[in-house]
Amino acid sequence: MAREPISRAARAACDGPAVTPTSRRLFLVLALLAAALFALGALIDVHALRLASKPWPVVLLAAWVWREAPADRYRSAMIAGLVCSLAGDMFLETSPRGLFLPGLVSFLVAHVFYVLAYLLDTRALEPLRALPAYAYGATLVAVLWPGLGPMAIPVAIYAAVICTMLYRAAARLGRVEAASGRLALVGAITFAASDSLIAIGRFGGHLVEETWRT
Repeated sequence: MAREPISRAARAACDGPAVTPTSRRLFLVLALLAAALFALGALIDVHALRLASKPWPVVLLAAWVWREAPADRYRSAMIAGLVCSLAGDMFLETSPRGLFLPGLVSFLVAHVFYVLAYLLDTRALEPLRALPAYAYGATLVAVLWPGLGPMAIPVAIYAAVICTMLYRAAARLGRVEAASGRLALVGAITFAASDSLIAIGRFGGHLVEETWRT
């Protein structure tokens, strides 16, 4: 039986400071500005600018979650996940190869926190929503397998965890507020797509070589 959706906005009004439309716009503008500065740093190849601007979108998102969501375990788990994601971002930006493993572990722990947050909302199995997530992960790992080398097992474990995060985000749809469900799923899909691009860039050299040979 589906749990009746609970209004997080209504609970937040009692539990903490509300986010006004003006403050929402301010969070968005600042995050877009930081993203633009990071893109500029990448374009002109200034590592210091990339490093300085990289953390701010995640910091602002964590601040938005803290202000928007009620003070409950869901909010705590989401913020913990964002803090771990921030650590992963900084590891990879500081040294993409030298700190790749600490970055991978940071993101792995982040996804565990996200899964925990989603499970706090609903534990409904929704197996049909699990199939696309795990099929995507298995396909990506299989395609990248020849280039993974000693990282094959860590990457496979990471892929399983992020697919679980994607699945549990999808499982929330229809069981929580519509806006919360959509935002979480879009965020999960974006995260999975971003990680896929990083994995292809890091381990997909054989794909480029095979393309050129054909």
